[in-house]
Amino acid sequence: MKRSIRRRVLRLFMLPISMVLAGALVAACSGSGGVTTASSSGDSGVIKWAYISDFPSWDPVVVGATGATQVLSTIYEPLFTLDAQGKVQPALATGWEYNGTGTQITVTLRSGLTFQDGSPLNAESVAYNVQRLKTQKNSALKALWQDVVSATVIDDTHVRLNLKQADYQLPFILANRSSLLASERAAKADVSALNTNSPVGAGPFKVVKLVPGSSVTLEKWDGYWAAKDIHVKRITISLNVNPATVLSGLQTGVYNFSTNFSAQNVALAKKSGLNVVADVSRGWGAYFLSLNVNKAPFNNPKVVAAVQSAINRRQLVSQLGFGLAKPTVQPFSSTSPAYNSALDSEYTFNPTKAKQLLAEAGYQPGSLTIELDIITNQLNAASELLQQQLQDVGINIKINAQTVSQFYTGYYGKTDVFTLYGWVGRDSKLGALDDQFGPGGILNLSAPTSSPQYAAARQKVLSTPLDAPNYQQVLQAATKAGVEGGSNIALYSTPNIYVTGKSFSAFPVVDGSFRWIGLTV
Repeated sequence: MKRSIRRRVLRLFMLPISMVLAGALVAACSGSGGVTTASSSGDSGVIKWAYISDFPSWDPVVVGATGATQVLSTIYEPLFTLDAQGKVQPALATGWEYNGTGTQITVTLRSGLTFQDGSPLNAESVAYNVQRLKTQKNSALKALWQDVVSATVIDDTHVRLNLKQADYQLPFILANRSSLLASERAAKADVSALNTNSPVGAGPFKVVKLVPGSSVTLEKWDGYWAAKDIHVKRITISLNVNPATVLSGLQTGVYNFSTNFSAQNVALAKKSGLNVVADVSRGWGAYFLSLNVNKAPFNNPKVVAAVQSAINRRQLVSQLGFGLAKPTVQPFSSTSPAYNSALDSEYTFNPTKAKQLLAEAGYQPGSLTIELDIITNQLNAASELLQQQLQDVGINIKINAQTVSQFYTGYYGKTDVFTLYGWVGRDSKLGALDDQFGPGGILNLSAPTSSPQYAAARQKVLSTPLDAPNYQQVLQAATKAGVEGGSNIALYSTPNIYVTGKSFSAFPVVDGSFRWIGLTV
């Protein structure tokens, strides 16, 4: 079986890369939702991006939010990427090969690659990035790379990753967000500058001006491995845009692109003739409460169960979803291979049970007050509705809106007690589960606390090849173990909505990310 897997992997990348690019171009130009493919305006080839949040970290090692991949993908490039079917495809690397036991994987790079600062992108630079991912103090990706022991340089275009154990899930870790490579030269010279104002990668666009907290301007980089298929010449990203002004900005041409678009404005945007993409196959988000079971009051399991029972997900979806959202008790949309339908009946709205559990935990109605941390201008309505739902069972909630930097410090530092947050999935489904439920999980507010049931289920996923007939069953069992033993309470999922101007072609279909190859503006 292992030998047949190795042969399959090698065959995957025997097609000429020109055929892969052609496929991406066809996907990009096929259009969806009324998208057109031509522009006659003076802004042809220019993207004016309205981004409603700040972007405080530009080093891909430091950034934990998967949604940030959409921005980082302009500057940085991964080893591999995914296609519309979720299959791994070439990027900086052209293929991989496992050894006979699945404990080593050798990656083949393209020859002659460089970073945007002219330094070589070779096996040595990949090994350096792997080491930095694993050991840098503020690395947000350590959990994803936990099964990689070390990287061995074989020659300029071949690097071997040595694993703790058989791990057939690793190709997904090498795709997209988790393997975005930064310049070794830039990181060694000043890793703080790389993160704050001087990002250097090997992606399709190079930073020409970055004003922290305000804007970033990027221009097409001719050294990109697929530069001939990059048709966008410049991108300007405006940061901290007031959400209330995004629609009017799109209507008047101040912007021609916006991500994280408000569901309540979808109908108006369509009426204005803008292209609205709200398709779960092109990206979805799930929203959840994170509870820190290492801190009071959530160190009492009955309080955790009371909160779970107090949540009315159908009300959340009805009042906040604008016909696009769906209730969920797990961190995946129903389209994900990791979605386990058996969980749907386990967690139901039961305020009577919630009140009883609180009483058993020693709390009289109204005697418990908990601070809920959120990011300013994000999920305001959701936090207020949750505040009301929890108040109805006797829990007082104080909403604490924070800047992105403040929120990240407490959330990723595991010092917060109770937060409302969202995510847009992960390239690796096991990586997604690890982030939510593992002892090093970046989205596990209770880390390093993790259930032994999840650890056992995770081990089974690791040892199951991606093409094994029972792979999906094993993956879904890990989801069930994670949800049942974890401290995140999933609320609802929704398409990741973005809006483009009329001249945009459609982005290639890649779950939760953007690929710029073939896109026309």
